[in-house]
Amino acid sequence: MLILSLALFIFGMVLYHNLSLKISDDTDDVLRSRAKGIEQSIETYWEAERMDIAAGDNNIRLIKEDNINFIRIARRWVGEKINDPDLINTIVRVYDAHGSPIASSKNVPTEHLNTHIFYDVKKGADHFENAFLEVNEIPALFRIFTTPVMESKRLAYVVQVASPLSQLHSVLRNLRFSLLFLLPLTVIVTGLSGAFLVQLTLKPVNQMIETIHQITAENLKLRLKIPGTRDEIESLAKTFNDMITRLDEAFTSQRQFMEDISHELKTPLSVLKGELEVTLKKIRSTQEYETTLHSSLEEVNHLVGIVENLLTLARFDAKTTTLQAQTLDLNVLIKDAVEAIQVLAFQKNITLHLNSAHTVDIYADKNQLKRLILNILDNAIKYTQPGGNVFINLRQQKDTADIDIIDTGIGIPEDELPHIFDRFYRVDKSRSSAGFGLGLSIAQSIAMAHGGRISARPNSPQGTIFTISLPIKFK
Repeated sequence: MLILSLALFIFGMVLYHNLSLKISDDTDDVLRSRAKGIEQSIETYWEAERMDIAAGDNNIRLIKEDNINFIRIARRWVGEKINDPDLINTIVRVYDAHGSPIASSKNVPTEHLNTHIFYDVKKGADHFENAFLEVNEIPALFRIFTTPVMESKRLAYVVQVASPLSQLHSVLRNLRFSLLFLLPLTVIVTGLSGAFLVQLTLKPVNQMIETIHQITAENLKLRLKIPGTRDEIESLAKTFNDMITRLDEAFTSQRQFMEDISHELKTPLSVLKGELEVTLKKIRSTQEYETTLHSSLEEVNHLVGIVENLLTLARFDAKTTTLQAQTLDLNVLIKDAVEAIQVLAFQKNITLHLNSAHTVDIYADKNQLKRLILNILDNAIKYTQPGGNVFINLRQQKDTADIDIIDTGIGIPEDELPHIFDRFYRVDKSRSSAGFGLGLSIAQSIAMAHGGRISARPNSPQGTIFTISLPIKFK
């Protein structure tokens, strides 16, 4: 409203000033035109008179200066033409070459031409001024134009016309009233309308604020009402709801992660505590103490493995793991991984089948990539029944190298496949043995760090196919 007030004030001032100048200029143009018309009309009268006087003697030279005939003609013209419609509200006065009045409109006092005006017209210059004149003994402000009429470079007579400024002042007074009344009214109406529109526009925002205040970490299911305004506010509400959804998923994932890690740590800690408590109840033999220590060490190693895996995932999440990339033969790396895990497969009587005869060179971190393959093979062996098979196929595509690890195990429900790479995810929530721990999560993090990805799909008639897709020219 302040900016609008200032803008309208400046507009009003400029409008008033320009209109005042325009009306003044138009008034001056009208007075100048009327004075010129009066001069030409008097000249016409004079020419007719001069021709009559000079008809008898062509050698007579008639001039207007101090000529009684011209004075008579000027007075006759004023008497005849003063009521002309073109001269309504116009005062006409004619002066001789000495500034003395020779003809004038009625009801206007006759007086000598003002000295400073006469000084200008004597030099042949026009003169404008504002002055008070008494008309019917009532003073009024007039715009007065005085112009000399020259003859042979000498002042012959002076024509003066005057127009009242009352009409001009009336127009400007009405304009001032309109500006002083309408501009503040415009500001007030605009301000009230703007306040109403702002309140109407921000009503959905206020409702959003009230809802936002109700959203807490324990109440992330609450969502903002979409206003349906088809504008930035609707877009803001949708964006905020999307953010709340992501936060809800993050909080839910965090809570689930804490529950899972607590569950993973609870089992070895409970076993460790139970064995130590039983051992301390009475004096044991050296062999019994040794057995207990070995069992405790296994549980401690289990705990250390969980912590190390968590630290590995944390480094991948923070992108602080530096890959020692080099050019290597993926076929050789897979053979090394198969040989390393052959012991686990032999314990369950599971046969590993490697189908990779050709060389596939890629640019990758050898140790991390071997860990990735071992984690997937370990998972395949873990969930394949004794006597089953695990197939490893290496395929080279245009830009990628794909490793298919196919097991004939118990399989994974198709709706669970998108979640198996989540940390500590369990397909069967009621059985801890059906969990994937951190192995698949670490494998996926390694693949993504190399610019690749791991996917899983069901194998017909049973089992699961894991496909590791790695770019050949990753840098």
